Amino acid sequence: MMQAKRPLVVFIGPSLPPEGLPEALQADVRPPAAQGDIAAVSLEAKDCVIALIDGVFQGAPAVRHKEILWAIDRGATIFGAASMGALRAAELSSFGMHGRGLIYRWFRRNALAPDDAVAVLHTPEELGAVAITDSLVDLRIRFKQSRKEGQITACQESALVTAAFQLHYTERHLKAVLATARDNGANITISDLAKPDCTQKQLDAQLLLDELTDRQKSGLWPLPTPGAAFVPTDAFLQDLADAGFSLDSFSGA
Repeated sequence: MMQAKRPLVVFIGPSLPPEGLPEALQADVRPPAAQGDIAAVSLEAKDCVIALIDGVFQGAPAVRHKEILWAIDRGATIFGAASMGALRAAELSSFGMHGRGLIYRWFRRNALAPDDAVAVLHTPEELGAVAITDSLVDLRIRFKQSRKEGQITACQESALVTAAFQLHYTERHLKAVLATARDNGANITISDLAKPDCTQKQLDAQLLLDELTDRQKSGLWPLPTPGAAFVPTDAFLQDLADAGFSLDSFSGA
């Protein structure tokens, strides 16, 4: 379905460095999304396209499911990949959010996967929002690749995964995982592991942004997903108030 050019907003941070964005992509690039940010974009333009890649996990409330559903109901097309976007897309795929990438599919298959599987600690936006820890999902992929290449055994892979789960996401980096695994009796070093060229989060983010670049050129966007009319709840309205919205102006938008 050919449509007029639509405003595109991309929420991104540690999953992909700025130089990784496609040159031809025409987008308003913003830092990781927090509660209220999706609603704010939808208020700016009902027919917007939103790419949710990174979102905050601490320091501010995370993006709410209900604001995504509200934006979709108003006419927004929302994609998710790589990090917070993959998580929310897996949770809301039946309600019109479009997920992309391996991490999104992993969350779809593993409904009980921990939310912090994609979480990383990163520097402030002023310093580039660079990741300073490793996500659980990227570590697991690296361990699996190392086992498939014969660099570690299945038992060693299991020991590393167990060690990674034991650490809080703010402390979950490769050296800490290896130290925890050694404390648990597994003798594994960094040299025993495969070294990927980039993270899966980076690959998934790049995949989505390349698709959006192509869609901007063609003007082709997914058709809306039919669903029940959006019903605001007291919790949703409270979230909006907490995010700084004037509910009077919001109700009239």
